Amino acid sequence: MTTSAMPVLTVPGTDEATAALADWLIRSLVPTVLDGAGMASAADDLCGLAPITCRHIARPRGLRGHERQVLRVIDSIEFALRRPPVRADTGEAPLDLAEELRPIPEAILDAAAHIGGTIADIGSPVAALANRLLLLAAIPIGSGWGTMTPEQVRAQATASYCSLLTYLWRHDPGAQISLKGAR
Repeated sequence: MTTSAMPVLTVPGTDEATAALADWLIRSLVPTVLDGAGMASAADDLCGLAPITCRHIARPRGLRGHERQVLRVIDSIEFALRRPPVRADTGEAPLDLAEELRPIPEAILDAAAHIGGTIADIGSPVAALANRLLLLAAIPIGSGWGTMTPEQVRAQATASYCSLLTYLWRHDPGAQISLKGAR
């Protein structure tokens, strides 16, 4: 086992597990990354959404309010990205986007993509939109425009993911955690 291994959770496809995963993505992981991007008010708006429950999974039309809020946040971050901020120390806009450090670990992005696909399969695009928001919010962080460094966001995102694993493992005895080596 390598030290860079990230635990991967395999859960039964129950409505309870799906709801917990979608809720984590929209109300925990995305706000964590938005905080790092300097969008604390947008993060607070997502945290303030109603928890996603089994009822939402059984009737995905109930996720429309979540979808509208995620779309509003996407619009605001896209608007902010059109006019990159000026660095205070040099007075110039940062230009080297190619060397950005990824603030979100690949295993977490993979889990978020899987959740997005699962929720899309039941009839709601909200988790796929949350994935888009994750990638958009990572741009200012990786470019040095955010309020946190990529390492800080990476640590917080990993802690959030590990707390999700712990929660699911505790509340769903059928869940399995396996370790995979880094790619």
